[in-house]
Amino acid sequence: MTPRHGTSRRIATALVVSLVLALSTSPAAAAAIEDTVLPPGQHTSPKGQALAARHGGMLRELSHSIYHCMPWVEVKKHGLGFYKPKHLPGDVRYLSINMYIDQQPSPEFSAYTVEERASRMFSRYVGPMVRRLATRSLLREPELDGFTVILEWLKQMPAAGARPVHETIAVFLDKRIAEAYLAGRLPGHDLAVQARVLGWDGETALGPLRLVSWDDDFVTTYKVQNYQLAPGVTCP
Repeated sequence: MTPRHGTSRRIATALVVSLVLALSTSPAAAAAIEDTVLPPGQHTSPKGQALAARHGGMLRELSHSIYHCMPWVEVKKHGLGFYKPKHLPGDVRYLSINMYIDQQPSPEFSAYTVEERASRMFSRYVGPMVRRLATRSLLREPELDGFTVILEWLKQMPAAGARPVHETIAVFLDKRIAEAYLAGRLPGHDLAVQARVLGWDGETALGPLRLVSWDDDFVTTYKVQNYQLAPGVTCP
C-alpha cells in the first residue's frame, strides 16, 4: 500500500508539523478536515439538518481522528453527513462516511473476484468505521436510523496511459445491526450477511453483492512508513 500524491504531501506536512508545532494543526490540514463534513444547511430535510446541527462537533472530531490516525485514507468532500439511503422509503437518515482507500493493488489482489476483493475491504474497514461512527450519543439519537460506510479503491494497476478504474461498495447497516455488533451479539463473520451491500465497477452499478466478512485488525496494526503523529494527537 503506497500513498498517492495528495496523501504523500499530507504525510510530509504532518511530519513537519510534528517537528515545529505543539498541540495544533496546520491551516491547510484544518481546512481539509472541515471540508469533509456536510454543513447542516446542505442536508435536504429538517430532520437531516437537525441531526447535523446536534452532532457536527462529533463529526469534526471523527474527521480529525481519521485524518491523523489513518493517513492512507481520505474522507471525501462532504463525505461525513446524515444522508438518506436512496433505496429506503421516507426521510430515513443514516450517518454516512465516504472514503477513498489509497492502495496500490498487488497482482494477487487483482486476481480475486469482485466479491472476494469487496469482502477483504469490507472486513478491513467496515467494522472499525462502525465502531467510530456509532458513538453512545448517536446510538441514543432517536432521529438516527442507521449507518453507511462507502469504500472506494483502485481495482488494479492501470496499463501505461490507461485510465484507472476504481471499485466501490456502499454498506448500509440499520441501527439495530450496529448495536448488536458493538455489543458482541453479532460477530464479525455475520456482519456482511446482515448488511445491505451495493457495488460499482468504475461507473457501472453491480447491484447488491453477497459478501463474506471476518474480524480483521488491519486498521489498528498497519503503519505508514516514516509517518509520525502530530504532537497532542492520540489514536484509538
